[in-house]
Amino acid sequence: MTKKLFFILFIGVVFAAKAQIPKQDVSVDTAVFPKEKVTLAINSNVLLAGELLQYKAFNLNVANKPSELSKILYVSLRNENDSVVFSHKLKVENGAANGDFFIPSTLKTGVYNLIGYTNFSRNNVQDAYFQKNIYVINTFIKPTGTKKTADTVKVDFAAKPISDFSEKISNAETIQITTNKQSFGFREKVSLRIENGSGNSEGNYVLSVRKISPIEISGNVSPKPKDITSGIFYVPELRGELISGVVLSNDDGAPVANKEVSLTIPGKDFIFKMAKTDANGRFFFSVTEGYDAGESIVQLNESDRKSSDYKLILDKKNFDLGETEAKELKLDPNLKDWLQERSVQVQVENAYFDVKKDSILNHKINPPFYDNLGTVFLLDDYTRFPSVRETFIEVVTLAALRGSGENSRFSVNNAYDPNGIAKFNDIAPLVLMDGMQVQNNDDLINYNAREIKSIRVITQPYRYGPKIYSGIISVETKKGDFVPTLSNYVKALNLPPAVKKKAPYHADYANKTTLSRIPDFRVQLLWQPDLTFEEAAYSTFFYTSDVSGVFEITLEGYSVDGTIISAKNYFTVSDN
Repeated sequence: MTKKLFFILFIGVVFAAKAQIPKQDVSVDTAVFPKEKVTLAINSNVLLAGELLQYKAFNLNVANKPSELSKILYVSLRNENDSVVFSHKLKVENGAANGDFFIPSTLKTGVYNLIGYTNFSRNNVQDAYFQKNIYVINTFIKPTGTKKTADTVKVDFAAKPISDFSEKISNAETIQITTNKQSFGFREKVSLRIENGSGNSEGNYVLSVRKISPIEISGNVSPKPKDITSGIFYVPELRGELISGVVLSNDDGAPVANKEVSLTIPGKDFIFKMAKTDANGRFFFSVTEGYDAGESIVQLNESDRKSSDYKLILDKKNFDLGETEAKELKLDPNLKDWLQERSVQVQVENAYFDVKKDSILNHKINPPFYDNLGTVFLLDDYTRFPSVRETFIEVVTLAALRGSGENSRFSVNNAYDPNGIAKFNDIAPLVLMDGMQVQNNDDLINYNAREIKSIRVITQPYRYGPKIYSGIISVETKKGDFVPTLSNYVKALNLPPAVKKKAPYHADYANKTTLSRIPDFRVQLLWQPDLTFEEAAYSTFFYTSDVSGVFEITLEGYSVDGTIISAKNYFTVSDN
């Protein structure tokens, strides 16, 4: 615990203004830092277009126990040219995170790489990322020719007899997976129980129940992660997502110190952050809050700046692996009938998506940093005026708009200092519009006043980040879509939100009339990615679908002492 605390304090104090640092600027041996790595568990490595790839990511230390460093984890799917099919950002809880991806009908048949990593794991030479092969079969697009140098991965039809799946498989003899019987009918309830004979089942697991496909993959199938060497030291995202960049002088490209930078992630519950550049011109923001916006704004805050004086450069967090070995996915002609049947089932399932979709769990609403301070003027409660200037004169009595043209400025009227002699009265207020800092007053002055919903005024001095303001004027528009004019010192940042947590769809046929007219061609009967049971036994249930065949129950994860757990059992479904 003492070592962990020292490490966190060291990172927080020494590297407080940097998300990634040239190694020559690190004053200690980075080899002493604890390492972390990512592993992935998936529902299937062979998927048809229209199916769902489900995954769980484990963030571990060298002892295979949950890492307590990074709170953000990244998962992406890439093709052989390292083009990104999807990239997910996930919030880590108890050393794990999970997500899913719908395989679109536009994705070509082929071999793809699913990789997982954290910003901190990128410092590892051999375990910088974890990789799994994903084999996608698209029955809607005719396969195209590949490079002659490509290795061939064969997908053969291999329907095995039920007797081949009669034995339980487990790498831990104490783990037992049982069902109430071995053979079930359509839409029948299955009772599932997991027992640990050692009496200690604590850990982090994923539980999956899926039909075994009549497929056998052979050829060059083993992924070969590359060794990564870099001159950069990547700091762990200890509290939340790190967003960083640098301010440079346009004259000579030199970094500029002590410049204030603001970040706004827009939305009804917008996020506003401020930071100051260090001696190397670098700044960073730590975002712990959840958000939904996909694009944010970063601004250089200088009253005397000119658009030609400085430029903002934002750090990219891409993890470029480069091209991988080209692989051609060769399908056995005997798969034709199975592929046609499965393709029809997938299309029918997707046609009833609205009935069977997962539920997205609501994330915590973030109140503005100023919370409920100040007075709110709801403009629809007053006589509407055509201009913002008139609105401040007639309605917003706690603030004022002084001067004209380039000399226009906003001020707040502090009731406790009517003569304007208080210490901070000569300081400008912080002016926000939909959470965006307004530095060009014309952006607000020339805005259509009838499109403004409310104006909040805080008249007392307020310190936020590295700066003190005489107060705050926060404007909310009706559409919430205000964006300042982009320039060298105002940059748009593509910042996709973290993957939302979901409650997976759970079919319930307890009432025989429920869903009786809805077809059910699910092959994934259960996906429970957040299984962390602490008792010696765990019980759950699920229902079969209208699909017959052999189904596999898989339990994967890590026990509390870091032991890798992998246990399987099987049952059959048929039309009784």
